[in-house]
Amino acid sequence: MRFARSARFLAALAISASVTAPALADDFRAYWSFGGDKRLPECAASSVQSAVAGSVASARKEYYGGRTILGIDEISEVAYRVNGISPLARRYCRGKASLSDGTYQSVHYLVEEHAGFVGISWNVEACLAPLDKWRVYGAYCSTTRPR
Repeated sequence: MRFARSARFLAALAISASVTAPALADDFRAYWSFGGDKRLPECAASSVQSAVAGSVASARKEYYGGRTILGIDEISEVAYRVNGISPLARRYCRGKASLSDGTYQSVHYLVEEHAGFVGISWNVEACLAPLDKWRVYGAYCSTTRPR
């Protein structure tokens, strides 16, 4: 009983914190599905680029050989899907990632609606195409590309 009450309190606290926290820029705001607002931030938004770099940085060190993303150039949106197989919005993007070892690699990433903490806001799945040696994201990063 006490655990359930604590879990509900933490969920309510997380929701209220994300709603009431002042945004530094428009692309750092929480995105909601209802209303006429945009459902997901753009591929080139600084918050999305930070999330992509964070996704790669949080991978096991041996997975990408200790490489991290320093910046992403040549960003383009590949597809935007909503109300298809899933009612959730998905934005598929790609770009050239500048890595910490001085090389450039293709990066494919997917921005998903309601995939953040407890289903609030959005989340990113990113894949460095030639470096996905264990095929975590499928052959040639297929799970981060539109089908």
